[in-house]
Amino acid sequence: MKSLIFQHRFIMTIITGFLSACTTSQRDARSPQVTLVAPYEVLPAGSTPSGMEFKLEALGRIDPKHPVAPDSDMQTLSMFGREDLIAASSDDYKSSRCAPLPSATSVMNEIVRRARQTSIVVINESHERSQHRGFAADVARSLRSLGYDTLALETLSNPPADVPAQYLPRFITQPDLPYLEDNDGHYLSEAGYGRLGRQAKALGYGLLRYEDNTHNEQAEPVSPAQQIALREEAQAGNLTLFLKAHPASKLLVYVGFSHAAEVQRADGSTWMAARLKEKTGIDPLTISQTTCRGGSGSVHLSALPSDQPAGTFDLVVDHPRERFTRGRPAWRQEKGDQVVDIPRTLRPAKGWRVIEARPVGEAGTSVPVDRVAIRPGENVALMLPPGRYTLRTIDVREIGDEQKS
Repeated sequence: MKSLIFQHRFIMTIITGFLSACTTSQRDARSPQVTLVAPYEVLPAGSTPSGMEFKLEALGRIDPKHPVAPDSDMQTLSMFGREDLIAASSDDYKSSRCAPLPSATSVMNEIVRRARQTSIVVINESHERSQHRGFAADVARSLRSLGYDTLALETLSNPPADVPAQYLPRFITQPDLPYLEDNDGHYLSEAGYGRLGRQAKALGYGLLRYEDNTHNEQAEPVSPAQQIALREEAQAGNLTLFLKAHPASKLLVYVGFSHAAEVQRADGSTWMAARLKEKTGIDPLTISQTTCRGGSGSVHLSALPSDQPAGTFDLVVDHPRERFTRGRPAWRQEKGDQVVDIPRTLRPAKGWRVIEARPVGEAGTSVPVDRVAIRPGENVALMLPPGRYTLRTIDVREIGDEQKS
């Protein structure tokens, strides 16, 4: 009898282990599912993946018990999937009072119509809102059939010409990889930015780096205004050189904030898009996602506010107020992501723990399909499109106040 009880328990243990190893987000086997495949990788304490050293250090400087404070690093919280923690206090999430533009067509149709009339499209983002990256991915998909073939990303690392090949990021040395890596740039470590890179590669876009790599260290001190001017001029110059070498290319440029302004700003500063327009003689289509927000329950075009110089941007895209599902942006679920439980065995007992999800068999150096930092007691979810994924956890070393100063 004891032998039979033991056998029964042994069999139940095997079944339970199998079920926990293959966790699905839906019970309906007829629907595409998300499957989490064990064993999961647990990095030892203090172990830091390549390309994530400074990013994890920045997260370690944020108190997990009080993550939002007047001096909070909101971009880092967003990078690690926690927009829900910053939305109530960040200016980039506060609704603005922009006048909606009447339109007989959709936002994307208007972008496509305008893009047919030029060969350069510049679209900006807030570095705190992943939805902007999701929308930029939609733009990239819509413009591909128009012949747009190069995606210039401000965030891509741009090493000087004399850097030895073994130290170059792999988007340069191995451009056929289907994903970006954390070493490829800063902001792209956020999962939504990584997905933008994945989609662009799948669509056949070539990736172009163009950041200023000549004025990082000045022999003489310069003012902030001079720093801006030097950087914007170098960026526009690098893009212009590419277009001269590839005159048949059509360029989609993805930037932050004011870099997309195509006329001089009210403070007298002249940003990249305006300089690019002057250097090339091409009038770009400039699109702002940062000027207006929260104007209605759906994405629409708004009028440029009167406090902006006329012509600053050609189109102002107004995204709805952000909503969250179990700590994650709801727009991703609306795009087809599934809400996936993080296995209880992977949830932390203290501090920040980062959970990463990658397709089965993909290198651990890739920007994961999802990446989220969680704290003890939270029921935060992963957001994943259908597929089979492995998970990796990273415990973040907390940096005390004495090290922050």
